[in-house]
Amino acid sequence: MPDPAALRPPESDAIRELQSLLGAGHVLLGEEDRSFYAQDVHHAAVPPLAVLRPADAEEVSGIVRVAGRHGLAVLPRGGGMSYTRGYLGDRRDALTVDLGRLNRVLDINVEDGWVSVECGVTWKQLHDALAPLGVRTPFWGPLSGLRSTVGGAISQGALFLGSGTHGAVGESVLGLDVVLADGSIARVGAHANAQGGPFFRQFGPDLSAMFTHDCGALGIKVRATLRLLRVQPELRHLSFNVADARSLFALMADIARERIVSELVAFDPGLQKVRMKRVSLAEDAKALGHVMKAAGGGLKALQEGARVVLGGRGFLDEAQFSLHLTLEGRDAAEADARLGRLRALAAGRASEVAATIPKVLRANPFAEVNSMLGPGGERWVPVHGSVPLSAAARAYEALEAVYRRHAEACGRHAIDHGYLLCIVGDRAILIEPVLYWPDARQLFHERVLDADYLAKLPSFAGNPAAREAVERIRVDLARCFLELGAVNFQIGRFYPYQEGLDPSAAALLGAVKQLLDPQGIMNPGSLGLGR
Repeated sequence: MPDPAALRPPESDAIRELQSLLGAGHVLLGEEDRSFYAQDVHHAAVPPLAVLRPADAEEVSGIVRVAGRHGLAVLPRGGGMSYTRGYLGDRRDALTVDLGRLNRVLDINVEDGWVSVECGVTWKQLHDALAPLGVRTPFWGPLSGLRSTVGGAISQGALFLGSGTHGAVGESVLGLDVVLADGSIARVGAHANAQGGPFFRQFGPDLSAMFTHDCGALGIKVRATLRLLRVQPELRHLSFNVADARSLFALMADIARERIVSELVAFDPGLQKVRMKRVSLAEDAKALGHVMKAAGGGLKALQEGARVVLGGRGFLDEAQFSLHLTLEGRDAAEADARLGRLRALAAGRASEVAATIPKVLRANPFAEVNSMLGPGGERWVPVHGSVPLSAAARAYEALEAVYRRHAEACGRHAIDHGYLLCIVGDRAILIEPVLYWPDARQLFHERVLDADYLAKLPSFAGNPAAREAVERIRVDLARCFLELGAVNFQIGRFYPYQEGLDPSAAALLGAVKQLLDPQGIMNPGSLGLGR
């Protein structure tokens, strides 16, 4: 561990102040810790000067004030699930702020329909706190919700669970407390109502929207209030095979317009093949246990278990696309009516198969994030963009053209690809190309993925040539999304966000950044600001 006295004076003074503020045990200076916090799912950056683990909003404010006095950048980090360098700095004179200790559920108001939490709460923690009360947030977590935090998801614009009906996370936000670059705390949205509870987001100008999807460039979220709704007791699941991309996207668009599906996920043949390789007998048994437990025991659990067993692994045609849906209803009649509507939409366009995948996803929504490596231990990284319902097929064809341009490099470096697809309310279809290639794991993978799972995987030597080829493909895919007018959620430092902005919007955003953060210390470089 480096001695603060060995650092140059501004840094050593800052470290001493921070140790006094947080306690030495929550100022991490060790080389391995700093290296870990300088990595995300895909990238490795310059390690920060220190990693700070505050316990409350006041300590976050104190950190920011110390950083401002000493000219140090502040890099806020939630659960660390970014693959776009969202919390990685480009210089050593930075402090990483890990919000993981701000993990309290503060207030649950079922009667008025809201919940307030500290922003280091994970989505699984929040789900577990709300489930006994029969309520949940409309968007209730990304697939990485075992580790992903509420604040990180709001910063990144996360989506998945509940997004088929309720869109991305920002649409579930009522109010925020945000630590600004001068250390003050701004209360926005419903939190601006000093005389009442945080029940309604619009309290005059809706300043809370400015801090959703900001990648931490404008401030550090420390408290959030989210809407609540009653859990729908009846669940139904459907899966289909679809012959081609155009048929799939047309069906997805028609389903999205109905606004009756809680989650919809689809796979292309490439990703389908990867998913089938990942399955093992042990995972089959674990998944079956989750499904039976979710069914509530008794005869219903046995029936659901039997359906999963009879479905086996051969229900997906690896040459086709597959579509998987979960819908909810207030009672059996409503759920069955919606199920019938979806089957009618699919008639003549898709063939129904065993609904194993959506059942397993819903039965264990917050699984370990082991899919961050391929089934053979390969490295994994996605790119993504959301496009209008009518444009998805055209976007898919344009992305496939990018891969064709890189076909020689993909063959030379054994780079495989696939697509994960989902709907975002009735507004958009998200297309997420994913790449796999043989390469050494990072410290990030060793610390974050399940140790038992990692022990079963082969490992590879470092493969910088393949990694560079992957990065060239990712940049071209991101450029393709930009030219399509797509929307990116997890923007970070990867997507060419500024290029896609209308000039007036870019000027306004720059002015807001300058007003709130004149020194440029708050996550510099994210959103293309403060480089």
